[in-house]
Amino acid sequence: MKIEGGTGNGYSAGVTSDNKLNVEAVSASVKHHVNHVHGKSFNMLFSATPTNGDNPFLYIKNTSDDDMCIEGFTLHLVASEYIDVKLGDSGTATGGSTVTPANLNSSSGLTATGTFETGVAITALSGGTTVDRIYHESSAGSTSYNFEQDIIIKKNGVFTMYAQTGTTALAGIIIFNYHNEED
Repeated sequence: MKIEGGTGNGYSAGVTSDNKLNVEAVSASVKHHVNHVHGKSFNMLFSATPTNGDNPFLYIKNTSDDDMCIEGFTLHLVASEYIDVKLGDSGTATGGSTVTPANLNSSSGLTATGTFETGVAITALSGGTTVDRIYHESSAGSTSYNFEQDIIIKKNGVFTMYAQTGTTALAGIIIFNYHNEED
């Protein structure tokens, strides 16, 4: 079997004496490729002083045909608090203010597809599953959190964040991109 270049230039791949393919390649993460080539990476800035732990302070619904991949977030709190991250809340979000995520590729021109809200108490939601709990056990400070497996939000899927005690001022950035099998 012979591996030949797909552009018709007549080049074939070399193989070492250990039966390994000779390769000179450039490697990039999928998230870099999605941003650099497709311009589909975003940051969503948010801030709120939640009134209680019963209602989320952040609501995202993906309305894109592409999967939304949430990589992680930064969080600044002025006091100790813990944050629940949930997937699958249902209902029609009420009481939040619309946020427009920023595209991280300055020449892209694409906008994030979905509903993005933050507020002191986004109501009319229920259900959902807690998938992560973030403990901030110190006074004022900022921390970056990475979702080790990323969080994937399919079309019409919902991502919410709750401050469990409420009344603590917070701010942060949700870091996400859109990705499909072709990207």
